[in-house]
Amino acid sequence: MAQQPQHAELARRGENAARIFLEARGYELCAQNLRVGCDEADLVMRSPDGSTLVIVEVKTRSCADAWPEERVDASKERSLIRLARALARRGNTTSPLRIDVIAVNLPPDSTPAIHWFENAVLGS
Repeated sequence: MAQQPQHAELARRGENAARIFLEARGYELCAQNLRVGCDEADLVMRSPDGSTLVIVEVKTRSCADAWPEERVDASKERSLIRLARALARRGNTTSPLRIDVIAVNLPPDSTPAIHWFENAVLGS
């Protein structure tokens, strides 16, 4: 079996850390790595009160001085908005949609740092 590239493994670890972080706050996982056309959501979570579907973009870096959230550029924002609109059109939800960004720093030999930006992308 071929070994996953290092960046793919880091991204997977970051997504799992973000999922655990949100689940600890009462969010429920609906989907991970959801693809709609050419757009992808790392996580789709249901809010603790069940009222909101949250599309979560996870950005992960391995160095403590990085700012992963800065990697969500205008193109990625447009992609997340398209995905949110496609979910709404498909009738998969009657719930309000929100797009969050979670930045995860996973430096070697250090505690992970997680920064959560709620409603980070507007326009969904």
